[in-house]
Amino acid sequence: MPRVLLTGFGPFGSHETNPTESIVNTFPTILPIKNPFGPGSSEVSIEKRILSVDQLGSIWTAKELELREWDAILHLGLCGECTSPRLELLAEDKLDMRIPDNSGRCVTDVVLSGNGDQASPLPIKKWGIDEWSIEVELSKDAGRFICNETYFRTLEALENHKFAIPCLFLHLPSTEHFSNQNATNLIRKILAHMLYKPSIKVAAGIFTSEKGFLAMRRGDDEPKPGKWEFPGGTIEADETPEQAVVRELDEELGIEANIVKKAGVWHHTYPFIHVEIHAYIVESLSMDALQLQVHSEMKWISSVEDLTLDWLEADIPLVNDLLKTIH
Repeated sequence: MPRVLLTGFGPFGSHETNPTESIVNTFPTILPIKNPFGPGSSEVSIEKRILSVDQLGSIWTAKELELREWDAILHLGLCGECTSPRLELLAEDKLDMRIPDNSGRCVTDVVLSGNGDQASPLPIKKWGIDEWSIEVELSKDAGRFICNETYFRTLEALENHKFAIPCLFLHLPSTEHFSNQNATNLIRKILAHMLYKPSIKVAAGIFTSEKGFLAMRRGDDEPKPGKWEFPGGTIEADETPEQAVVRELDEELGIEANIVKKAGVWHHTYPFIHVEIHAYIVESLSMDALQLQVHSEMKWISSVEDLTLDWLEADIPLVNDLLKTIH
């Protein structure tokens, strides 16, 4: 049975109560969940923990990860000024306290590690949050207090241990704005999305010549910067794979491409998402006008030595199969 760690905090500062404490304490220890991305359901075991609002509480989960693992970790915290729930996508490498924690510590403008901010690797944009019945904000400001410190230390520990464990921090408003029952329902929904992987379909275009196949390197501002791939992108809900590859090549390269034939379909499962690649051999009469919009460089590949490039993991089987057609 999958195991989930669910944490909350006690009162702090001027807050005489903290709703996350009662939400965690009353949350079921066995939770049935349904796959939000397709068929399937399961039961999960919930381990509950109320963390102290100080440095010891902020590092508790990270310390536990030295000894054991969970299948998902969801931290809850109170956001006194919020009127709707906030899913935190980023933990800043900084503490800047406006009030003391419950141990009397009050530090300002302090770096937590010096190694930079920690971002959640979960593909939350693929969760369809805009269509949820409960309004949830996506935030990159976890507050620079104990909530942020806790989130940072947990993500840091997961990275250091190379654990592919989904982890998020959910900030909840006071019960005046958001009831405990709504919070419980939202937590159930979030956990289901954390424990099951979304599946996305992408279209890739492969230009060919006597030099081989045209590969491109992702720009520094793109997800997974510096990785090599074949140009393309996500197939939208209202288009076919063929329409998607033509659109993506126009957007990424500024040229009109024609499909020669379908090369095939490849599948790859990342820790938090499944990818289905529809690849097409394509051509264009305007290759001289090609302009890189989201890539930093391009290269014709034709030998097994090109496998040493830093490829997107999902593209490696595709590259292998293409190179076999040459040799």
